[in-house]
Amino acid sequence: MFTKQTILTRAIAVLGMAALWASSACTQAEVEVVEGPGEAQAPVLSIADPTEPVTNMELVENLSEEVADWLLEYSDTLKRRNFEAARTWLADDFEGHGISPLEGGETKDMPLGVHKLSWKPESAQVVGPDAFMGSVTEVLASWQRVEQVLWKVKGAEFQGGRRTWGKIKLKIVMTGSDGDLEPIAVSGWAYMKVSKQRGEWKVNQFTLTSMGVKQRAGGPLFTNVAAAAGVAHSWPRFGTEENLSYAWNGAAGGDVDGDGDWDLFVPSDGRNYLYLAKDDGSFEEAAEARGVAQPAAGTGTVFFDFDNDGDQDLLVAHIGWMGSDGKLEGQTLQLYINDGAGNFANQSGMAGLQGPMDAYHVTVLDYDADGFLDLFVACYGRLEAEHNDSWIEATNGSQNVLLRNMQGKGFEDTSKAAGIAGGRWTYASACADVNQDGWLDIYAANDYGSNRMWINQKDGTFKDEADALGLADQGNGMACAFGDLNADGILDLYVSNMSSTAGNRILNRLTEEIDPEIYAALKKMAAGNSTFQGKADGTFERFPKEFGGTGGAWAWSLALNDFDLDGNLDVFCTNGFVTGTLPDDT
Repeated sequence: MFTKQTILTRAIAVLGMAALWASSACTQAEVEVVEGPGEAQAPVLSIADPTEPVTNMELVENLSEEVADWLLEYSDTLKRRNFEAARTWLADDFEGHGISPLEGGETKDMPLGVHKLSWKPESAQVVGPDAFMGSVTEVLASWQRVEQVLWKVKGAEFQGGRRTWGKIKLKIVMTGSDGDLEPIAVSGWAYMKVSKQRGEWKVNQFTLTSMGVKQRAGGPLFTNVAAAAGVAHSWPRFGTEENLSYAWNGAAGGDVDGDGDWDLFVPSDGRNYLYLAKDDGSFEEAAEARGVAQPAAGTGTVFFDFDNDGDQDLLVAHIGWMGSDGKLEGQTLQLYINDGAGNFANQSGMAGLQGPMDAYHVTVLDYDADGFLDLFVACYGRLEAEHNDSWIEATNGSQNVLLRNMQGKGFEDTSKAAGIAGGRWTYASACADVNQDGWLDIYAANDYGSNRMWINQKDGTFKDEADALGLADQGNGMACAFGDLNADGILDLYVSNMSSTAGNRILNRLTEEIDPEIYAALKKMAAGNSTFQGKADGTFERFPKEFGGTGGAWAWSLALNDFDLDGNLDVFCTNGFVTGTLPDDT
């Protein structure tokens, strides 16, 4: 029997690391069996729950991870359409529902010209291993392009005893372009029975519970033209020996040379990149020629007019590194002054910029209303030196920095005087006049804890009113943005957070073992993105989960924009945690 502290520690660790494989009590799938043509078949029975389930959480997590990695390799094999190799994942005595052909059911028209068709899982035929692979082949073989195949473990329960087998809850997502180059996405849910045979996992049974297709007529809404446009710089995936850093973030856009076209700056390892837009829609890389190639390995970055001379200057944040002597080393904020023609001079020696910061994100605002743009620098922490002291309310992060622009002559660090430094692990920030008093306020999204809403007191100081306004949003905050999401004339707020289905499943088993207050906090940490509706009285109310937008993955940066030009703001949010050694995100 685990002690209360041991269980809590393990649950928090799973949430903190966002291990997306874990144990789950899967309900039995009741599916009508339909005999199909082809191979001689026995009916596929509902996959029963294990009679002697493995209860050791660590063992279940290890088994789940094994199966998850194995199915990701299967996904990658399908993506490459190596169907002969994919057949080896199925046991010779496999029986299950073929995923095609299926009878169509409900149809629905969706935004952006997308049509959704829900297939009837009860129309699935019961087939053997060769016919099952034939049904998968039928879906993918005719596509012009396969962009993603993901057969992902969303729940797992394992049988103990002499022979280990598991009942797996599976989410299936396959996206690409059909023969007419129209975007297509097939998705569904299923249960699998898997077992180890001679040291290798095999699929024994497959029970389909839902399946559907979404397709957009008229071709893709967006087309990736990075390579053709000349902005396709890439870097080795995170987790490989060439890339072990997790802190390179962001990009900045602005018209740096005054020609009316939007240019792009991207910090990266080794050197930075400045892409200048050309009249034909392509870009020319000019970082070295324009003076911004070094120092490299920046994080948050932004264009802004520092000295009010009418052109776009550039600021790049950095976090530094651990020296060979074990001491923390770092880089100051880098300020590049534009000469008006897109040539930059590094002026990072200006007052207020000295000293390394653990800077992840920079927000530009005129907080003192003097007509010059100031900076709020969101500072995180140095995990290699000191880990967060809590998974739910960490307070040992680096202090944030508020830099007051001294009329284009330098900066003054007013963080402590303004009362805004704090000690949270701040990942990102955003500014807006939340209380409509004419002064800009600052929202800080924090990892490992609650967020802060700094209200401008109009005297150079700020007061945290996150709790009073309903914006504390305890979670793993990664990004935030203000916008009028429901078109009522009042600003709303969208916050991206980590979502962990595994964390929720584990916590659901520990309801009697964890203090209710801590349990609620942990559940919130795994709940996903948050949307807050601004109210007329100046407070905010969280949108119910059924409104959508919570995500379901490890969320990062976000952008609000009217993508379909219907007059309403939409949300684009990047997701995933790249493992580097696996064929897809965890």
